[in-house]
Amino acid sequence: MADAPLVWDELEKYRAEGRFLDGYPDDQRTFIAPRDDIYGLLVALLASAQHSIVVNMFGYDDDELNRIIQGKLADERIYVQMSLDRRQAGDAHEKQILASWDNNAFGNSIAIGTSSVHNAISHLKIVIVDGVYTVKGSTNWSLSGEKQQDNELSLSRNAVIAAETRAILDLNHDFMLKQMVGTELDVAAFRAPQAKRAGVPGALRPVAGQASAPAT
Repeated sequence: MADAPLVWDELEKYRAEGRFLDGYPDDQRTFIAPRDDIYGLLVALLASAQHSIVVNMFGYDDDELNRIIQGKLADERIYVQMSLDRRQAGDAHEKQILASWDNNAFGNSIAIGTSSVHNAISHLKIVIVDGVYTVKGSTNWSLSGEKQQDNELSLSRNAVIAAETRAILDLNHDFMLKQMVGTELDVAAFRAPQAKRAGVPGALRPVAGQASAPAT
């Protein structure tokens, strides 16, 4: 069940100035940490989800945001998809958060891996809510990233941007899942085209420990 809806015309309450400049695009809002209340905005946005939450995140370390997403997962009508960089499974706090997830639950898909190009880090900080709201920017999901560091967060309510971005996140998620399966799959066949042109050799081996990290 959705919590309170996100009221677009009241988002200025998360800005330090309490307003947006005249002429701001109707479907775009920008916030800057630590000036603005990025934490409060993310809490409200995730809590408003009615149908889906799709995340591709480098730095997933916020207990409250994780709690909200787990609450959404308990509702079988809400789909939750998370793609996390492989370093997520290494740090102590992140590992503790992941241990509480049940990757076998209905409507839940978690993948941990790398970029499809040269095994680089997956550095996106993106969430799409209900196929409408898209969050991008430099903000990690951690209290330091949201409240202390200089970070930018852009929020869009343009469904075309959400659809375009979702296609990229789904490709990333699919590649990470193939990294985790630990089978004879030739993961090289699923690499991004530029990685093939660069002559990246062989099939990618599953990252050690990843197959079990998301599940309990």
